[in-house]
Amino acid sequence: MRLAALAEAVGGLVEGDAHLEIVGVAGLEEAGPAQLSFLSNRRYATLFRKSRAGAVLVAKGESANGRTVVRCDDPYLAFAKALAIFHPEPKAAPGIHPLAVVEGVASGATVMAFAYVGAGAVVGEGTVLQPHTYVGAGASVGRDCRLMAGSVVMDGCVVGDRVVLNPGAVIGGEGFGFVPTPTGLVKIPQTGRAVVAEDVEVGANSCVDRAAMGDTTVGAGSKLDNLVQIGHAAEIGAHNVLVAYSAVAGSTRTGTGVTMAARTLLLGHLDIGSGVTIGAMSMVTGDVAAGEKRTGSPAMEHREWLRMVSAQKELPELLKRVAALEKKLGGS
Repeated sequence: MRLAALAEAVGGLVEGDAHLEIVGVAGLEEAGPAQLSFLSNRRYATLFRKSRAGAVLVAKGESANGRTVVRCDDPYLAFAKALAIFHPEPKAAPGIHPLAVVEGVASGATVMAFAYVGAGAVVGEGTVLQPHTYVGAGASVGRDCRLMAGSVVMDGCVVGDRVVLNPGAVIGGEGFGFVPTPTGLVKIPQTGRAVVAEDVEVGANSCVDRAAMGDTTVGAGSKLDNLVQIGHAAEIGAHNVLVAYSAVAGSTRTGTGVTMAARTLLLGHLDIGSGVTIGAMSMVTGDVAAGEKRTGSPAMEHREWLRMVSAQKELPELLKRVAALEKKLGGS
């Protein structure tokens, strides 16, 4: 593909050899003379200077260092678009494999061997159900979804258009609800649903539990990494990002554009405002106002946490000084 055409497709402008033939995309270290690479972080400027890449996607103010570049508003976004051009999603032919079981409606969908669609369930046109996927009775799966091997949409649950469920993802497993009694734990029937809006992606072995009553919801465009847990009756807002091992306890609500870094925990019945960022390995125990950044366990305002961590480095010397003072005062 000519670099000029590729640049137009990703929203960039060529500076240098616009006729260069590009055959693929690679990282700065791996790219060769016929490949496109990208620079979106200044920490890789040295690799950029040494790279053998035929052309590099760069920000508009970045120095070209005498090489062919494609200037973009967002090189990382342009890189994603370029990858999609060279590695398009394979298109599966619609149809139902003889070894699939379809008791509901899956017109225009691709249902592979050993997939199951329960009675009363509806699977939208263009959706692909890979082997061993399960769509329960009365469930609804939208158009152009990809349910990968072993993923599950339980009975009565809803998945919107263009949703991706990676292997082992479970939408609508039973919420974790029990009443303690003197003779043991009594199970609370989980009669609600899990509802996943359009353009959501759910990572491998992640779970969105159904509610006891009402719905557990994941808002449009949100992305859940692998091994993420969403508790019953939680409400995840639109365009949230939940990184691996994150968990949201029951009945907690998040606003739009919330980011939870790896291994973060939101306790139950909290309100987390829009635009909040939670640092890695943090445990949030109270409500968080919109736009705040919290870190630590228990989580606190991020700058306060930084001051505390900085102060911890001084503790050994401080303890020595306190011990010396105690010895001095004790001997006087």
